[in-house]
Amino acid sequence: MNQPTPFHQLGRFVVLFQHIEAELTELLVLMSRADDEVIRILVNELEFSKRVKTTDVLFARFIDLLPNSEPSEKTEFHKLMVELTKLGERRNEIVHSRYFRWRNVAGDDGLIRYNSELSGKKGVREDVEEEILPERFEADCDRCSLALMVLEKSRLKIIDWNYPDVA
Repeated sequence: MNQPTPFHQLGRFVVLFQHIEAELTELLVLMSRADDEVIRILVNELEFSKRVKTTDVLFARFIDLLPNSEPSEKTEFHKLMVELTKLGERRNEIVHSRYFRWRNVAGDDGLIRYNSELSGKKGVREDVEEEILPERFEADCDRCSLALMVLEKSRLKIIDWNYPDVA
């Protein structure tokens, strides 16, 4: 089997991240107990970090309104939201960068990622460079996959809480 190219891995990360965004929207729809389309319209205009914060706050409220709720649910969910915020920052780094093909000294194909960052403290623009081999994206993709699994567990819990008498 052929090894995935760095371009394949880059695309894989972007698509996994899109699934995370869709899953957050699904959680918001489930927790709102309102017209699905209205919620989707409102959420559509939220940038990712705002979507994460909104989901985090709505989940805490949702838990508070449940009879016999466990406060630990909020804590665990908040940890997931913190991880999603970090993944969102990584996604922004990846999506808002320039890429060039690169081959390391061992002959492996990769990408060099360039991005400019402004440092107000230093008063300069800094160029950030990252050499990326295909396996570098594995860690990013693994983080997305793990987050998706935890989001799915949360989705199933919310469904159970919304419909406790359905067997």
